[in-house]
Order: sequence, then structure tokens, then C-alpha cells
Amino acid sequence: MSKKKTGLLIKIVLCILILLVVLVAVVIILIDPIAKNALEKGAPLVLGTNASVERIHIEPFNGRVEITNLIIDNPSESYSSDYAIKLGDIVADIKVGSVFGDKIHVEDLTLKEVDVVYETTVINSNLQEILENVKKLESKEKAEEKEDKDSGKEKKEQTLQVDKIELENVGITVQAKGAVAGLPIHVSIDPMGPLGEGEEGITPVGLTLRILGAIVTTAIKSAGGSVTEAASVIGDATADAAAGAAAAAVDAASGAVDAATGAIKGLFGGSKDDNK
Repeated sequence: MSKKKTGLLIKIVLCILILLVVLVAVVIILIDPIAKNALEKGAPLVLGTNASVERIHIEPFNGRVEITNLIIDNPSESYSSDYAIKLGDIVADIKVGSVFGDKIHVEDLTLKEVDVVYETTVINSNLQEILENVKKLESKEKAEEKEDKDSGKEKKEQTLQVDKIELENVGITVQAKGAVAGLPIHVSIDPMGPLGEGEEGITPVGLTLRILGAIVTTAIKSAGGSVTEAASVIGDATADAAAGAAAAAVDAASGAVDAATGAIKGLFGGSKDDNK
């Protein structure tokens, strides 16, 4: 090969490499706002209500995803609180190679500074409504999956495996629907996982349902409810998955609930000793 042709080939290779570097740089720059936009547009489809996020930062080569200030709105304007759930920080550590397979492997998922407002009536609450929306979507997905199997058009959707889920610094405010404010209670939720270890994995909607299930179970118990009530609200399967995670909330919340009950009675002219 002549020197002229060799030089031309080297220039072409260098141009391709430069273009690839520029492309990767553009992708890295744009991936965060694209992910933010996708999350905010996709949330109503899953949760049945709007969600906003302050910032998403993705490190594609390290498999790390960080989400700052994810706020899930109330499912309707009839609720007076500013939001249903606020997650200060979400950090996910992902096995990089798994994103190209059928199942994304999340080694650790941590939700920090979890602020929950459980605005409730006798028969319903903001959290229950959101959970019902997710359950409807999961049922729809399962029905579509069965229909595809029956028709021989089975599609392989990418699923998840999550080794460990931790919720840190969880605060739940229980308040009557329409009230200006409620009484904050600090609770603990035990780590969850592993989820999706089997061949089929767990869907993103299924994962959302499990996490919300644990939060709703904890909120119900914090308000003085029982596991039976929780199961009737979130469904037996989800209750089983969430019951262990929420177990620590009972002891942490019971004293606060007793104190809150007495304070509420006092506000309405009752006595803290009425039950004695």
C-alpha cells in the first residue's frame, strides 16, 4: 500500500474515532436531561399522577444512577397536602453489562430522605389511590402478556433483578383529608430484596408496586391500622412482600401514634384519659 493511501486511511480512522468521541460526549451530556424528561412524562402512566424531579445524574460507565428530589403529586386536587411522596435522593448501582441483556441487574437501590404524607379518609387515602393506579397497570401488563402468549406473539420485555432495597430516614405524616397539617412520625422500614432473582425477573411496574406497598403498609400501621387492613388495601401478595419491610415501623410508630391520638383529642376538647 502506498504512503498516500496509508495516510488517507489513517485520516479516515482518526475522523471516525473523533466522531465517536464527540458522539459519546454528546450522549453523556444529553443523557441526564433525556432521562429526567422521560421520568416526568412516564410517571403519570405508571402512577396515575404527575411527578417531578430536580436532577438525574447517570454515570454510564460506572453503572450509577442518582436522582435528586423526586416528588410524586397527590392523585387529585381534593387532597390538600403539597405532595404524596418526596424522595430526597435515590441511588442505584447497576451491573453495567446487564443493561444489554434481558434482565438489568441492580445490585443496590437506596432511597434516602423519604417524606410521605398519608392523607386519609375513613375509606380511602392519597397513597391508596396511587397504589391502585399501579396495580391496574400491572394487571393490564399481565393480561397483555397472557394474550401475547396465547396468540404465539410472545415478546421478551427487559426486566429487573434488585439485590437490595433500602429506605433511609423515613418520615410519615398522617393527616385527615383536607386538613392543613398532620403529625409527622419517624419510622423504620427494613431492607427488601432480593427481588426478581428468577429467570423472568421483576418488571419496573412490579418493583414500583413492592416499594409503594411497603410504604403504604407502614403508613397504615403508623396510623394505628393492622396488617389485615394493609392486606385489604395493597393485596395479599404485595402485603406479604411488604409486611417484613414494614415490621420495624410498628414499634417505632406506636408511641408516636399514642401521643398523637391524645393530642388530637385535646384539640377537639377530649381528654387523653378518655380510654382509661
